[in-house]
Amino acid sequence: MKHPDKQEGAVLFVVLMIVMVGTASALFSATTVSHEVRGTGFARQQMQTRYAARAALIGAMEWFDIFGPEAVRDIVQTRGATDAKLFPCTSTTPITCYPEPPLAGSRRAYRLYEEHFDALIEPDGSGNFQNQPVDADAVFGGGSAYSPAFVVDLYDEHIVNKLPPGAAAQGGTKFKYMRTTMTARGRAQVGDGTVDAPGGAEDLGRQWNETGADMRAYIISGPFISGS
Repeated sequence: MKHPDKQEGAVLFVVLMIVMVGTASALFSATTVSHEVRGTGFARQQMQTRYAARAALIGAMEWFDIFGPEAVRDIVQTRGATDAKLFPCTSTTPITCYPEPPLAGSRRAYRLYEEHFDALIEPDGSGNFQNQPVDADAVFGGGSAYSPAFVVDLYDEHIVNKLPPGAAAQGGTKFKYMRTTMTARGRAQVGDGTVDAPGGAEDLGRQWNETGADMRAYIISGPFISGS
């Protein structure tokens, strides 16, 4: 027969082991739930950023359609230095700039900013756009700390004679079409994009908790009449 003191010590040891296992399980569960919640938040933010890029891309297509391929081609070929208007970043703190490097000066390309759509919005509602194609409340929801930022690059434009899919195939016309690549670069930024503690110069003012998503479209527009 075991001594009663030894039995009490064994019971205490078992109870302590059960408490330790329960505590470890609770901590593991809490950590797992925390990671799951954070992961879900990251996934949601990434999806919302893709929505911003997609909305910017659709808005750019509408902008392209308003001005027409010939006007857009002239803009791409004769663009000035104004498309780099947000660069360089401000040298004072806080630093504010759009986190995309400017287009190369020798590149036949053009960049659309938010201001390009602002110019098509009239206060009385008579403009080509009723509102900005990328709306913070629609993309991130009301009360969100994040706001969308975007640019849309137009490049790789060239004129082709080949009929686009869906065109009449009987011939008899001398139409040409312009093929263009559009890349919308959407970003989710806290507040108004102000960077209080930027990284190195290679970060170009990107926020540490910023997310990005790109959407690309390859469009065929026209036709151009190439002559008799």
